[in-house]
Amino acid sequence: MALKRSKNLYHTLFLELGIVWVFMFFYRLVFVFKNATFFPEFGYKDYLVGSWFDLITIAFFYLPFLFFSTVPFPFKLEKFRKGLKSVLFIPATFLIFFLNAWDIAFFSFTRKRISYHYFKFIVSENEAGVLAPDFISEFWWLILFFIFSLGLVIYWFLKCKQFKCDFRKRTSWIFFILTLFTSIIIGRGGFQLKPVDIIEVSKYTSLKNAPAALNSAFTILKTFNYVGLEKKSFFSDAQADEIFNPMQQTRPAHILRDSSNVVLIIFESFGSMYVGPDNEESYTPFLDSVLSESMFFEYGVSNGQSSMDAVPAIVASIPSWMKESFILSSYSMNQYNSLPSVLARHGYSSSFFHGPTNGSMRFDSFTLASGFDQYLGRTEYNNEDHFDGTWGIPDHHFLPWTVDEMSKMVAPFFSTIFTYSSHHPYTIPDDFKDITRAGPDLICKSISYADFAFRDFWNKVKKQKWFDNTLFVFCADHVGPTKRKDRSNLEWSFRIPIAFYHPGGMLPDITKKESMQQIDIMPTILDLLNIDTKYFSVGSSYFNPKRMPKMSYYQNNIVSMSPTAKPLIWNELETDSVNDGDQETIRKIKAIYQQYIAALVDNRMIP
Repeated sequence: MALKRSKNLYHTLFLELGIVWVFMFFYRLVFVFKNATFFPEFGYKDYLVGSWFDLITIAFFYLPFLFFSTVPFPFKLEKFRKGLKSVLFIPATFLIFFLNAWDIAFFSFTRKRISYHYFKFIVSENEAGVLAPDFISEFWWLILFFIFSLGLVIYWFLKCKQFKCDFRKRTSWIFFILTLFTSIIIGRGGFQLKPVDIIEVSKYTSLKNAPAALNSAFTILKTFNYVGLEKKSFFSDAQADEIFNPMQQTRPAHILRDSSNVVLIIFESFGSMYVGPDNEESYTPFLDSVLSESMFFEYGVSNGQSSMDAVPAIVASIPSWMKESFILSSYSMNQYNSLPSVLARHGYSSSFFHGPTNGSMRFDSFTLASGFDQYLGRTEYNNEDHFDGTWGIPDHHFLPWTVDEMSKMVAPFFSTIFTYSSHHPYTIPDDFKDITRAGPDLICKSISYADFAFRDFWNKVKKQKWFDNTLFVFCADHVGPTKRKDRSNLEWSFRIPIAFYHPGGMLPDITKKESMQQIDIMPTILDLLNIDTKYFSVGSSYFNPKRMPKMSYYQNNIVSMSPTAKPLIWNELETDSVNDGDQETIRKIKAIYQQYIAALVDNRMIP
């Protein structure tokens, strides 16, 4: 009878966990359908790969459940088995379904599966509660799907008949040990030396399809205990320094006057698909008129995919080429230089402006830690009549106000302004609803509005006495969400406008084949300001004749972007699928990545 009971027991386990596996498949179907723009070639083989990663996730999340389902109990304790199983099964199922539902809605904004630290940050921030009504109204159908799937699985689980495991029978113990052994092996992803990680998905599917082949519970699991980076040894220290040394010396360009002011404007979600003077689909005609007179890089590259990735990359030349943003990592406590800290040694005052509620994205903490003299947000704006009711002060109010505040600063000054209104939920003030242009993506109208706000800013700043002695730098933080299949590939996923403008028109002309990345902005600004100093930077100045790859981080891969070639993908596995291409570029990528990791781990980020 024990063998029969064991057989029925395992049949029950198959039914209990099998329905979870089936619904994880349905969650992937919905994920691919909702984000079809990014996965036009996701086929049945990719679904099989995804199902394998789902099975790995189930084996790990339900290991305690499997233990208490199969461990042989004395008969007096059998009455507690059902309760123990329920306590372990229901929360695990809730978590898996919730995380996968989350990314169905969230993926289009970041174009990557959620990580533990970023998820923890999002749910703990004040604006998460503020923006919740907008997400609920937009994704009500997803909430219903989540409730339906969870309710059906729980109902199925409670209806499954329970069987005893006779602790006196050898077969019960054999099945128990086999179950745990099988679950552990599947949870590791096989018999290999190390458990399967996020990067392994690239062995079985293309990088483009990798996010859909993964599931969010798996990526949370693999980033939960992420404590740090391991140093790399592709080259000796001397060889790595020869290829690329992040401890750099400025190359004063002697184009602008000494002690020129700098105003750096970071545009929220201004991907190149909807910006640029030569772009027929541009929604920023006023900004384009300024870009056309600038040292404009049409093929700018973002070094990450979120606002929190962008700010350290732009103002401190520190990318987030790891599983979490630099701001959220333990390495944010390192000693590092930045534009405000370097310029402070040369007599500059500094400020950082951001219209949302203070504390948003932790920019107030990061900017002050990185050396800015002051952070000015919604609190300092101090006019709640202009609050948009969701997150902050709209750009057409906030941007002109920054001009007044900068005019109060002691020259020379360095100011960074981060726009806000082209962020979800894309709120358009009533006075601008009729004059802004809608487009194929919801974000288009808010980009059009932000252009009007920039017009008001520019017309005001041109009247300031310090305008003629100011270098203006324009850059996007990352590419915004899109439903367009022709703009969802890697070439467009990191392509942003970057430009340098000076009223004297003295900046050099560049060709369309030239490119710049966010981490190149800091060293380029230092050269343009004729600063003579040593500094740490993972990027390179435009005036450095030694050209280095423009690199982004995507699904644990380094992606090298170029206007003259397809993206070059590299990761440490160095499989054939990701390692073909320009070997000299890969050599440079390895050296830069090795130096970057060593600098973070050893806290060597200042000369």
